[in-house]
Amino acid sequence: MVDEEKHIREDVLKRRYKRASKIIILLALLYFIWMAVNIISVYYFGYGNKWAFLTMNEWILSGIIFYIFLIVIILLFVLHHVQAKKKRIRQEAPQPVYEQGKRLHEYTLPEGSQGGIYSKTFVTIDEHNILKLRFQMIPPKELWQ
Repeated sequence: MVDEEKHIREDVLKRRYKRASKIIILLALLYFIWMAVNIISVYYFGYGNKWAFLTMNEWILSGIIFYIFLIVIILLFVLHHVQAKKKRIRQEAPQPVYEQGKRLHEYTLPEGSQGGIYSKTFVTIDEHNILKLRFQMIPPKELWQ
């Protein structure tokens, strides 16, 4: 249940960032069109700089600042989404099991077997690790026929 909630939060975050990115791209496109109209009107039609409230150099400088701002916002979106995804993956990773304050490593024979009756043997490897050997004594087919 908790994993599903994290996936839902991540999906909501992804949708929000996609929507915001579309708006940012639209703003960048509108500014580009504005600059094209401005350049055409100043250099080809000869209207001068008075009709656009700023000089051409000021419009170009403001465009550079505007585009840098938009690129930084998009990069923050991407980095935050990647960070949220990595955090979810880290939290979903299996955590090591400890017994008696030592890390427990488990080995089962036959490998991948489930069910039945097992004998368990604990072997101390060193002061920080314990090996748990599980041998299947009676397979589940013999128990429930």
